[in-house]
Amino acid sequence: MNRKLLFLLVIVGALLTQCKVLQEVSRDEAHLVQGKDGLDELCNAIDTIESFLIKKAEALLMFDNERYEVNVSLYSIKDSVIYISAVSRGYEILRATVDHDSIKVINRLNRIVYRSPLKRQFGYQYPVNFRDLQNLISTYYLCDDLDKAYDDQVNNITFEFDENYVKKRILYDRNELKMSKFEFYHQKTDRYIMGERLGHVLKIYSNFMITEFEIHAEGGTLIYNQDVAIKMDVNPRKYTFTELR
Repeated sequence: MNRKLLFLLVIVGALLTQCKVLQEVSRDEAHLVQGKDGLDELCNAIDTIESFLIKKAEALLMFDNERYEVNVSLYSIKDSVIYISAVSRGYEILRATVDHDSIKVINRLNRIVYRSPLKRQFGYQYPVNFRDLQNLISTYYLCDDLDKAYDDQVNNITFEFDENYVKKRILYDRNELKMSKFEFYHQKTDRYIMGERLGHVLKIYSNFMITEFEIHAEGGTLIYNQDVAIKMDVNPRKYTFTELR
């Protein structure tokens, strides 16, 4: 339960918001048109959002021929932090945060605290950074980057966020205004994360986290602009601390 599982749970959050399986509260439905104009309208309807909370979404993770059933809560403050809690059979097994510079994971089962930089000090960077993860979570985070979006007028709206040696694409279905595919590929290291939404399933391929896995998720409640206390302190006498590089 380190950085790999953390990224997996962040993608669960992406699936939940993009597939619109959540019950939304505190916000009226906006009438949307298709294409990039529809995204403009959507962004205007949600321009007062500063944070959102996904509460108790049910997720089934499948990888390495194993199945994991968890309830996931995800809290996000724009350009600040992503916070995740995973509960299995009524017991919190993991609590984690991601910010611009680092990842911190509390493994409650084995009482281990992992810390890992999200940016590498030496060598090539990872194929994703904090902003990429944030963009995968919700359409809301892409609203400031509509100038980077290309509407093919047929099937997709494509966001391009290329950096040195890294190809970054997020594709939206221009009719449903939901994320359909994404691709982050590092040309020098050949590390990649790619995903495709098929109904309520987001299938992801990666040699950066895990070889291949699928996610099924449903339920949960999406609440906007609610304050959540983020508690990441533990008793240092009861936990082992591990630095990952």
